[in-house]
Amino acid sequence: MEQKASSYFSEMKNSIWVVCFSMFLLTSSSIFASNNNYPIGSRASAMGNASSTFVNVFSNFHNQAGLAGISHFGVGIAYKNNFLLSETGLKSAALAIPIKSIGVIGINVSSFGFDQYAENKYGLAFAKKFGDIISMGLQLDYLQTRFTEPYGSKGVLFAQFGIRGQLTENLVLGVHVYNPTRTSLDKTLNDRVPTILKSGISYQFNDKLVTVFEIEKDLEAKMNVKAGTEYSVHEKFDVRFGINSFQRKVSFGAGINLDDWEIDIASEYHQALGFIPNMTIRWQLNRND
Repeated sequence: MEQKASSYFSEMKNSIWVVCFSMFLLTSSSIFASNNNYPIGSRASAMGNASSTFVNVFSNFHNQAGLAGISHFGVGIAYKNNFLLSETGLKSAALAIPIKSIGVIGINVSSFGFDQYAENKYGLAFAKKFGDIISMGLQLDYLQTRFTEPYGSKGVLFAQFGIRGQLTENLVLGVHVYNPTRTSLDKTLNDRVPTILKSGISYQFNDKLVTVFEIEKDLEAKMNVKAGTEYSVHEKFDVRFGINSFQRKVSFGAGINLDDWEIDIASEYHQALGFIPNMTIRWQLNRND
């Protein structure tokens, strides 16, 4: 009898978790897009996620064209604790593998959720420079969404691509399209992977100050305006600030440069749901040669 009661309450607990988590996803849909287009990387996070012009290993997630500017093997890991809930933690990892005279291969994976609901995305990217100005990148993704029984799991393939233009020594333009084919997980339920267009610019005023500005449009949501700035207090220490209009967030963070290593921390603040802390560690072989 006690065993049956324990099993019953365990099932009830799981069901309550599913309901609560589903409500959380629904009520937070304007805060981060469903179906795994989550902003990743603490440098980007601290600068309002205006990241389409960046060149680092996390360009795997922001704009694959940025991978073309990487000349040495690099790896990065990231963790974001959404709203201080372990059930909404986002774990990510990425690789950048330059192949001489051919281009750069990117490999990335991200995982969101917990045992009752999870989204896992696996990406394979390729980026290449075309002259001194234009870089282009393309990525193929496999997204798997897993829900507790009896709902099971679903998976889908889709693509994303980007262009990066080094217009002048200090001015950079980035354009990125996520899921241009408007692929759906389930057409009958209209469960669609979001299609998102981004266009951004960055300007480096001097060797200490960089500003970024980006406009993002989800085809099924309002336009989002993002901006950020990075200031180098010391050659090994940067501070960053950013804003995000649609999600009504401010953000801040810092980065420490340790030769081949970079450690970045950041936190976004949403006026209704509070802080979103995150951290990344990046390593790039012979970054300073």
